[in-house]
Amino acid sequence: MIKIGMLIGDRYEILEKIGTGGMSDVYKAKCHKLNRFVAVKVLKQEFSENENFVSKFRVEAQAAAGLMHPNIVNVYDVGNESGIYYIVMELVEGITLKKYIEKKARLSVKEAISIAIQVSMGIEAAHNNHIIHRDIKPQNIIISKDGKVKVTDFGIAKAATSNTITSNVMGSVHYTSPEQARGGFSDEKSDVYSLGVTLFEMLTGRVPFNGDTTVAIAIKHIQEPIPSPRDFVAEIPYSVEQIVFKCTQKSPDRRYQSMTELTEDLKRSLMTPEADFVKMIDPDEEGSTRAISDQDIRQIKKQVQKKEAADRGVRGESIRLREDVEEEKRRGRKKEVRTGRKRMEMNMTRRWKK
Repeated sequence: MIKIGMLIGDRYEILEKIGTGGMSDVYKAKCHKLNRFVAVKVLKQEFSENENFVSKFRVEAQAAAGLMHPNIVNVYDVGNESGIYYIVMELVEGITLKKYIEKKARLSVKEAISIAIQVSMGIEAAHNNHIIHRDIKPQNIIISKDGKVKVTDFGIAKAATSNTITSNVMGSVHYTSPEQARGGFSDEKSDVYSLGVTLFEMLTGRVPFNGDTTVAIAIKHIQEPIPSPRDFVAEIPYSVEQIVFKCTQKSPDRRYQSMTELTEDLKRSLMTPEADFVKMIDPDEEGSTRAISDQDIRQIKKQVQKKEAADRGVRGESIRLREDVEEEKRRGRKKEVRTGRKRMEMNMTRRWKK
């Protein structure tokens, strides 16, 4: 058990707790060997005997330890002492992008683009090492006191040995890509989608999709076209709007195919904001919208269960998804919806009556 003042690894003195998550706690510590302050992420005690959680923790350490980039929170050390699993990371003094957006309501176009460029460069370094973040969101982006932007928490990242990875882990639902919501492929273009949503939030001060339940939001990512950020902030330049649209295409093949491409367009938007240079591919009907099948619903529920259980740090917690879906069904009766949505609700009704 971690206590303030204790020494782990014969060098890291625990000073104070500075954060907590579903699987781990983060402490500020002093490295007596190198005489510097660091952040120490410690796996929570209730998970330290669970092989599945320990495996995820080790994967995070192994993935992140190979990354060295100015826009990534660097990992210095990994250890296990008397059942205490820990990762030693760079200590970044600052605030999360989420808190920064909340503080300013919304960011200026230039500031939002500048932050997005730094984030994309950090993620590009990870992708070049065959590592996909899978949980890009403002909460996982830190702005240091000197203005440096850093991506953190590769907690569900995995080193890839091929161009694509199949993942059963869904990122935070407000930022998750359609393929993650369905439990399908997750590759570099999933991070592109999540960064596009993050850019949307920086520009407008809100997320593109919201709802009363996580299931409802996930369905919107799959079915509904993303609104234009210029609907909320009219002065957003045309090129920036198009960058957001290209990042958040439903089909991964219609998004930016790499962070390098995205970074180039972001930089160009600073020089010629109203120019028409973003190369868009016209989506066909299947690429833009699709009906939700029974399999889709099962996958969405499965991914939401996994993510919410991990976020709360509670094993075996009962997620009230049945009530969520029932509520969506009742709300759906009150308004006209597309045929695909009606078919979805009929399928869900039959399923829950079984």
